[in-house]
Amino acid sequence: MKNPIKFRTICLETIAIIGFATAAVNAQVVSWNFDGYGDISGPSQQAGVVQSPYWNSTYLIDGNSGAPENNLLDNTGAATTLGASFTDNSQYGYAIQFSTPAQDANGSYNKYLLNGYLNNGGGGTVTISLSAIPYPVYNIIVYLSSDTAGRTGTVNVGSTTYDFSTMGPGEISGANASLIQTTSTSGGNPNADYAIFTGLSGNSQIITTAIPSYGGIAGFQVVAVPEPGTVVLASLGGLGVLWLRRRR
Repeated sequence: MKNPIKFRTICLETIAIIGFATAAVNAQVVSWNFDGYGDISGPSQQAGVVQSPYWNSTYLIDGNSGAPENNLLDNTGAATTLGASFTDNSQYGYAIQFSTPAQDANGSYNKYLLNGYLNNGGGGTVTISLSAIPYPVYNIIVYLSSDTAGRTGTVNVGSTTYDFSTMGPGEISGANASLIQTTSTSGGNPNADYAIFTGLSGNSQIITTAIPSYGGIAGFQVVAVPEPGTVVLASLGGLGVLWLRRRR
């Protein structure tokens, strides 16, 4: 090899371009949270398993099923077609603590996200209907919360139902919020505060939680899944630019 340093530079630049292209097509996220002492709607306030700004923070009046939320913002602050309606009349808002938590030590706002939640109301369910989802393929992350630990429940989207036990104040009592995923579908009820439903399609979905002893949905994220061809094309485009630059 005539110039190993130059070859190494090309490789590093290639990796950077592919990584940038992948990140770019992964960037589409719409996030919503129940604002119970936890507004995270700002452009610099990042929260969630997929760290994102511009959360759509909503406070629903106690005892009211809530007006539909339309044209939810994505993580760039742009309006999308996605709408959410809250159809269960038994739901109302509650919180782990009735004051705004401290920001997480790592700079995120996950404590804000988990603090407030749409409460099942004791034996009821919380149902959020999503419409006009703008992505052909996507994942849905549902965040769960309760002011008391050890309450068992289920969360469902489509044909998948996960079970869990609530984590209570322990979710937000540390330096950083505790985000723990449930993957249980067999009644194991592990301690958890979020579930991920993957590979979904269609322009509508329904999120349903059932926690007989109070608790509910703190928020959700709809995360676009890039098509493999999109990633490849974006990467090849970047490689083409790099090749032309090297030729010059």
